[in-house]
Amino acid sequence: MSPAQLLLRTILLCDYALTGQDGKISAVGIFGQINVSRLPAVHPRLFIVAIMDADPGPHDLTLQVLSPKGGRLLETPPQLHMEVPQGTTIANIVADLNGLELRDLGRHEVELREGSRLLGSTPLHVNLIFQASEAARA
Repeated sequence: MSPAQLLLRTILLCDYALTGQDGKISAVGIFGQINVSRLPAVHPRLFIVAIMDADPGPHDLTLQVLSPKGGRLLETPPQLHMEVPQGTTIANIVADLNGLELRDLGRHEVELREGSRLLGSTPLHVNLIFQASEAARA
């Protein structure tokens, strides 16, 4: 018997997300970039939402954030275990990520893996912005 399969439909980043009793996801403040005034910076909290086509059975997933240089930002990446029940074809993941340390500007990648297999990723751009007081001095 072959292992249960997953196909990532959507992965997004947002300020807050929850799964209702009916299984629907509510995502608030969807974004693809973070603006910082200096590095390193810590983004206090973000949610990662993934929607997948899924075969019934167990699935073990890992989230990771990669810097533009390819370095891993999460020393201990979240390990997510889900059991997809029989008769179900769609699975949702909502992960809460606290205290993301950002050390580089540019395009980061938030990726979702099942074992060593990359299911997909979404970009997260980190941009340097000047505060009004800093712009006046420049």
